[in-house]
Amino acid sequence: MLLTIDVGNSNLVAVVFDEHRNRVFDERIVTQKQNVIAYYEEWLIRLLGKLSHLNAIDGVIFSSVVPSITDDIVSIIKDKTGLDPMIVSADIVKEFVIHLEQRSHLGADFIATSYGAMADYSLPAIVADLGSATKISVLNAKGEFEGGVIVPGVGISVEALVGFIKHLPEIELKVPEKVIGKNTILAMQSGLLYGVIASVEGLADRIENELGQPITRLLTGGYAKIVNAHMPKFVYDEFLLNNGLYEIYQKKRGNL
Repeated sequence: MLLTIDVGNSNLVAVVFDEHRNRVFDERIVTQKQNVIAYYEEWLIRLLGKLSHLNAIDGVIFSSVVPSITDDIVSIIKDKTGLDPMIVSADIVKEFVIHLEQRSHLGADFIATSYGAMADYSLPAIVADLGSATKISVLNAKGEFEGGVIVPGVGISVEALVGFIKHLPEIELKVPEKVIGKNTILAMQSGLLYGVIASVEGLADRIENELGQPITRLLTGGYAKIVNAHMPKFVYDEFLLNNGLYEIYQKKRGNL
């Protein structure tokens, strides 16, 4: 059994795979950046209890985009599982061609979603990962990382809008039936959610034009659950990142 852990700015996602890459367990929790030791120790002990009916976890792979808590979580994993987790970075995927000015600047989340995309979908492809930031990865036809796009995510946009304009109400994040809002809440929902839909679709069109060939369009990340039904040109893959972690682990172990 392989435990894959992805630490994002908003959520931590843990997925357990068996030897055939079947997903046998998954869990999403809020990423806590204070009281780190107690929070993640309690979570991991509870998680291991939930997994007690499965065969023993014999491997852990870990990705994080929150450096301030990474070392503490890795230490807790080592202590509670007795395993040394594989930590994703550009250094451990030297075979992955990265067309950036600084190869080491590519985040673990970009790397993992790229491996998930290459394993299961045709290339060239883009991956739109809708989390705290909306991040778009571009993979060329040879499976090389061409570059990407980063824009503020839905959650950041909500906080900025409500925080800066004090009289605006807090809203439920759901896609309204129509783009044209007939009240403040509907107008905000439309702007935030149809706004991200239009942004991602428009960027994908421009990327396709730059590459000069059709692309596979993939959608993942926490906020993708809200909008994916309204983006028919995109394939929604909730666990793309963790699937990529599985692929990286097996390749590094020589199993693929």
